[in-house]
Amino acid sequence: MKGVKPVEISPEHKLFNLSEAQALLPLLNKITARYVVELEPLQYRLDRMLSNDPRRAEVEREYELKVCEWRGKVARLGAVAAALWVIEFDVGVGRLNWRYPELQIAFFRPNGDTIRAKLNDYIDENDPDWAL
Repeated sequence: MKGVKPVEISPEHKLFNLSEAQALLPLLNKITARYVVELEPLQYRLDRMLSNDPRRAEVEREYELKVCEWRGKVARLGAVAAALWVIEFDVGVGRLNWRYPELQIAFFRPNGDTIRAKLNDYIDENDPDWAL
């Protein structure tokens, strides 16, 4: 691709092609849905607590533990938990981007860019090798 350099890949995640990412999506959707449900009551409690409530720290720790568990499961599958309920699949020159509860991977984020581009538009314009 013109002028775009791939990023170095750390051992924690892998390079995907579009087919591999799409094949993994149902499992990641199931995992994420489970954690969304588990975090709802904790978020509800936090939303109703005063910031100086002595019980708040324990609820925050429990919330953070659940988020870390989710991130760990995503990482073990080779993907990246970019933000809460946002999973990305590294393709070398950028990342396929999926947000729960989207039905499919429909966005791409080039390296160094914070904007999600429509995946189909990106593929049509750039014809990348990873779009198998």
